[in-house]
Amino acid sequence: MANTFASDAADFDSTAVVSHASAPNGSISSFFKAIGNRLSTAHQHRVDAEIGEFIQTNGGQLTDDLERQISRRFGAHSGKW
Repeated sequence: MANTFASDAADFDSTAVVSHASAPNGSISSFFKAIGNRLSTAHQHRVDAEIGEFIQTNGGQLTDDLERQISRRFGAHSGKW
């Protein structure tokens, strides 16, 4: 088991070792996975809103031509809605 060594934020360097004994296995990775999922979901909501606004400003009906424009303008994100 590793020990924790740190004296001051200014003195903290690569020789300090953080103990993982206080955190259950997977809690750190699941935390970052949850953050990644939330960021991805937020990004998708922004893209969806932008596409919706684009459709409304271009007649409000999804046509073949408008689909092509969306595909060109929004790329890979356009197919996920």
